[in-house]
Amino acid sequence: MNKETLTMEGIRSDLMKMLHDQVSNQANWRFSYIVPVTALAVLAGVLTRNPFIGIAVFCIAAYHIVRFIMEYQEYQKEKRAIVSAIEHDEISISTEIFSHTANEVIYEPHSVGKRSDVTKTITRYYFNGGASWRVPRCAKHYEWSKEYYISSKGLENISLKGDEFYFVSLQKYHDIAYIYPRKNFEFDPNSEK
Repeated sequence: MNKETLTMEGIRSDLMKMLHDQVSNQANWRFSYIVPVTALAVLAGVLTRNPFIGIAVFCIAAYHIVRFIMEYQEYQKEKRAIVSAIEHDEISISTEIFSHTANEVIYEPHSVGKRSDVTKTITRYYFNGGASWRVPRCAKHYEWSKEYYISSKGLENISLKGDEFYFVSLQKYHDIAYIYPRKNFEFDPNSEK
């Protein structure tokens, strides 16, 4: 089986996609409150002919607007951290031995269609050395790859206990990480950035 070279550009692409997924999830949830509460605030202010009632109702939306702005600023900071880490070789790449996957219910507010939910079931990969990786919500992993782009279910199906994976994370942000099966990819430290 031919292996594809894992490049820094591929790693950057995957990490950026993972971050984008996180911020779009938060944005959808926040805006599911902002839009209707703002409309309700305008309606309350007009119907009561008292702008202070409308302003009081709008405070709920204002809270979500402020929180979204703070989350978006954190997203921009993490994006810059990815670019900086790749430019300055501040990426940690280790080989980990796969143990198992587990589905976990976590607290993470999000929108599901027209309703909001505060818990979510995620899949997490565990490795013998203690590392773990949360599978991001995306249609395909490794979209930059010519041969080994794969769905989340496909990645789970090819991952066998004892398989070796490259575990790539930022040195300053350990939660920003991605995994690559060594049976499909080989890392060349001298590859282009």
